[in-house]
Amino acid sequence: MIPEHDVEVATGGRAIGALAAPASKSVTNRLLVLAALADGVSVLRAPLESDDSAVMRRLVEALGARVVDAGGDWHVHGTGGRLRDPGMPLDAGLSGTTMRFGLALATLAPSPATVTGLAPLLARPVAPLVGALSTLGADIADEQGYPPISVGGGGLRGGSVTVDVSRSSQFASALLLVAPYAASDVEVTISGEAATDYIALTIEMMRDWGAVVTETGHGRWRVDAGTRYVARDLTVEYDASAAAHLLGLAAATGGEVTVTNATAGSRQPDAALPQVLAQMGCEVHRDGDALTLRGPQRLERIAVDLAAMPDQVTTVAALAALCEGTSEIHGVGVARTHETDRLAALATELGKLGVEVEESPDALWITGGAARGPARLHTYDDHRLAMSFAAVSARVAGVAIAEPWCVTKTYPRFWADVALLGLDWREVTD
Repeated sequence: MIPEHDVEVATGGRAIGALAAPASKSVTNRLLVLAALADGVSVLRAPLESDDSAVMRRLVEALGARVVDAGGDWHVHGTGGRLRDPGMPLDAGLSGTTMRFGLALATLAPSPATVTGLAPLLARPVAPLVGALSTLGADIADEQGYPPISVGGGGLRGGSVTVDVSRSSQFASALLLVAPYAASDVEVTISGEAATDYIALTIEMMRDWGAVVTETGHGRWRVDAGTRYVARDLTVEYDASAAAHLLGLAAATGGEVTVTNATAGSRQPDAALPQVLAQMGCEVHRDGDALTLRGPQRLERIAVDLAAMPDQVTTVAALAALCEGTSEIHGVGVARTHETDRLAALATELGKLGVEVEESPDALWITGGAARGPARLHTYDDHRLAMSFAAVSARVAGVAIAEPWCVTKTYPRFWADVALLGLDWREVTD
């Protein structure tokens, strides 16, 4: 159920129900890299089927891995680190994760390759990763700090490198994922502020697959060369970022939503969002992997630092627009270089509702409580904006969400799940 026109959610209803969130994009794409480099055949059970995971899958297949769909599970025939010449440009579509991970993988290919993508992706920064890979011996060049990127291939010699992660933690994750296949040990040091829990997630997964990664200091790790990933059989955990949008609907409407597969102890940074929503007046309860959030009659304003989970600036900002008083969201400057400049987009679109939004380079101040329609909120082809604006549309009459189909990037069944939670919506053409 993917809309072809703008979507308007009916107001007055409450989001009520229990359902499973989709599998994690962050985990699925990391697993595809690990399985593609591993020796043997890995089985990824219930992976995420979305635009982002599809382009990551095609990229590892172009580099020599074979991925067989077996009833929704993926059997990945690994290369043992012996990638092949792709013979064509590696297209990352709109996926920043695929572009950055694919760039690192391409350095291990035997011959030159080009990593590119659709126009919006070509505006996403890559210079820190290009510079770090060059330090490790890669023959590589970008277009003034942006894709497309030309990669000479031939492998990495290893050594010590410092990478600036202030614009994306994926720069460090990409380096780390390929480091076991360098000719000598790799020591990675990070500089700058970032959502470092994503780096911790990468390292945990690498160790689970057989890599030897040693923390040698704060923000510094050594990866032993010559240790290969070993094939595994596992189920992909839920997507905490996607689940956040379901919980946001409950928070906005005073409803009660249970995410039935919210893996207890997940290392995904966005798994901490329920604690933020609790500060806004929501009740949160966990029973094993089932996480329930009950929205309040009246949301409370909040002051929060989201540096550890900047993707959730869209969720929190949308809810802040429904609160009385001024909420403060700090530590989210990196969101300006995601699918779009999310801070500017939130200021512009929430402003259409009469919500006062003040921006700084890395923060928003949102004075809510008087949001009103009618309005057409643009999503800038950004899945997180579309899903977050659903919570606003469910509370404010006459709010239409443009380009709602962009949710297919990470959550193709989002609008179907909105309906399953009892929130009616309709497509509008005027």
